[in-house]
Amino acid sequence: MTTSSTKIISKILLYVVIIGGAFLMLVPFAWMVATSFKAPSEVSSWPPVWTTKNAANSFTFKTQIKQKSTSASVDLATLSLSEFRNFAALMEESVSFDTLSVNLNDDPIRRGEIEIQLLGRDGAPANYASQVDEQLFAELVDRYSAIKDNVPDAHAKSLRDLPVEDAGRFLDGFFNTAVYSDGGFVKRVVLVSSLRAQYSRAIERLSQSVETAMKELPIDTDATKEMKARIREESAVLLEGPVAALAKSMESLESYRTGTTGVTELSELKRIVADLRSSTDEIRKAVSEIIALSEEVSAGDARMSLSVRQLERSLESIPDGLVQWSDLLDLYSDIKVFYNESQNANLSGSSIVGRIRTDAEVHALLSQFIESWNVERELKDYLLSAINPSNVRSAVTIFLDYLDRDFKNSLSQYFTNTQTPLEVVNDAMNFLRTSLLVAANPELDRKVRSAMDQNTTYADLVALLREVASSAGQTIGVGGIVANLDRQANISGQEPFADFIRRRWKETSMVGTFSKVHSDIFSELDLSIKPVEVERVYYRGIISPSGAKSFDIKLAGIHAVWLKDDVPAGKANFTFAETFKNFFQNYVSAWNAAPFGRYYFNTVFVAMVTTFVEIIFAAMAAFAFAKMDFFGKNLLFTLFLATMMVPGEVLLVPNYITLTALGWVDSYYALIVPWVVSVFAIFLLRQHFMTIPNELYDAAMIDGLSKWRFLWTILVPLSKPAVITGALLKFVGSWNSFLWVLIVTKSPEIRTLPVGLQNFSSATGSDYHLLMAAATFSIIPVVILFLITQKYFIAGIARSGLK
Repeated sequence: MTTSSTKIISKILLYVVIIGGAFLMLVPFAWMVATSFKAPSEVSSWPPVWTTKNAANSFTFKTQIKQKSTSASVDLATLSLSEFRNFAALMEESVSFDTLSVNLNDDPIRRGEIEIQLLGRDGAPANYASQVDEQLFAELVDRYSAIKDNVPDAHAKSLRDLPVEDAGRFLDGFFNTAVYSDGGFVKRVVLVSSLRAQYSRAIERLSQSVETAMKELPIDTDATKEMKARIREESAVLLEGPVAALAKSMESLESYRTGTTGVTELSELKRIVADLRSSTDEIRKAVSEIIALSEEVSAGDARMSLSVRQLERSLESIPDGLVQWSDLLDLYSDIKVFYNESQNANLSGSSIVGRIRTDAEVHALLSQFIESWNVERELKDYLLSAINPSNVRSAVTIFLDYLDRDFKNSLSQYFTNTQTPLEVVNDAMNFLRTSLLVAANPELDRKVRSAMDQNTTYADLVALLREVASSAGQTIGVGGIVANLDRQANISGQEPFADFIRRRWKETSMVGTFSKVHSDIFSELDLSIKPVEVERVYYRGIISPSGAKSFDIKLAGIHAVWLKDDVPAGKANFTFAETFKNFFQNYVSAWNAAPFGRYYFNTVFVAMVTTFVEIIFAAMAAFAFAKMDFFGKNLLFTLFLATMMVPGEVLLVPNYITLTALGWVDSYYALIVPWVVSVFAIFLLRQHFMTIPNELYDAAMIDGLSKWRFLWTILVPLSKPAVITGALLKFVGSWNSFLWVLIVTKSPEIRTLPVGLQNFSSATGSDYHLLMAAATFSIIPVVILFLITQKYFIAGIARSGLK
């Protein structure tokens, strides 16, 4: 191989190594930037991809019909602190029976056009019952009424008082217990576990009943003992068959534990019910034979009569549990058949298409409501001026803050500390409203509203609060509420405090009204296509970036239960402008998730000040070590360099103690002063200064130039690459400082960007898409700075090593 060929191969290998190294260094950065554009579900997807649906002009999203009925539609996780303190005022009524809720089991959709399809299992538009067979429904209700007090204990409470006046309400309540809830009794796992326990209990009781009733007692005669022994022996023989049959039925249940769906099929239930009834017959047959045997053996013996009666009572109750389950499952099967066969009509169309309202559109509609709202003009003017398109999502918080300020102003006439009585009254209102919801007593509700509209005395208000608490079963909690109210009433006087209570009730009622209107305006989709059976669609949860999201479909005279067995499908479509916003949404969300504007200012300010001051100090020290002669110069410089071997973590505690003594913790002094001197910067500049000829320094001195002017007018300009290198290293180090800033700062007003990034990490996990977006816009200034100054950086490092 020739020398030229060797050089070519060497160059190729060198280029490969350089390009490969650059690629390996750039891939993590590229992945960070790619992640910053992804949707939350794409961050943890496997295998990982570089693309994102946020760049698509349309995508499908996962949906699931919310089958279980709930008591309230407030997601407490989405509330601000002010809203949480007044959460009872935000409690809406439960979703009505003509509203179908479709959960969004996917990433939040912030804008664009939403298309929801309601399809049957066959792909046709969803079907429902336009009318039901009232006679058949009445027969099912009669069967339910006959067994509702004799059902398995685990489901007795939820099945006891179902509404029977309407087929839709009855079916929804029954299926809520049977299917929709996590512990639904026809869920495969629940059903198999429950029936296995029931079979096992029956087997155990069959054996124990005879042993217990025929147990030998000290007072028994030999004849009695002999009769009991005979009954035990012959009963054991009689029970062998039934026990084996029960054990076989119990084992056969395992085949029903898994299936294509989580709910047991009707054909499977039919076989299970047949096994239950067969097992019941086996038990009853064995029981009758054992009782006959006992009566025959005892032959009227007075001593045995008590034991025989005890045995009879014990044995006859054994099959009761199996009978309860067979009757309940048989009823469910017939109700399910009735439900399926009653759905005789299809929706006029399967597609519902609507557009999400923009903040500007919501603000315009909300302003119209405020203008027509029957409240004081002063409140209207404040809300109209304070709420704008940029903060309309926080309109409820703005309203609450206004009411709280006004309420505190009134409290200040009687209280020095107005926060405490405000919280006490808010707690009382939350307790009262939630107790009314739990009590579900219309008469009591009217009584409370009437009392709040009149000049009810404080004593009567407290008595009414206790009455409501008693009706709701909250007698334990009401004691603390009343005690807190009494303490505040003793300060202001009872009657003025009664006025405050009545006033706060009215204000919380206003908050509830405003919150519902605000939520409806924000959530309602502007529909362009819909079946005639659909009135409106609300996209619940869109106001807040967190919390559950769902589509509430308001139906026209159709009970939602008829559509809960159908299959929804969803698709989102976007314009070019909306796609562009989606693509950069993570950056907007990350910026708004914390005061990053303040973090940016703090970071730039601290980095620039520490860099500027460090260069001044480093240049002066480097000049002394490079150009001046004084006793112990080299020893002192060696000591300076030795400090670089001390780990920075060792200095954290003494530095913190010093700053605490000076009172500088949580201030800019703590972020700047400890880091304005850098031994490395002194070393870097000294090495560069030493490359400049001493003759230049001597000539300047001859010309009458002072050391100060020589340093700043000649030496530093000639050392621009080294100075810029030191400044860049210091700026980057200060920009990326995390641990020290975390230790010495407490308030967000002082913290910097690296510490601000921890807002996206918690004990429950990290929002990596937002974290990567925040990290990306945090490092962009440093990257730009390096690109601008890289030639000086390279020159400064290179020249500092010259002699």
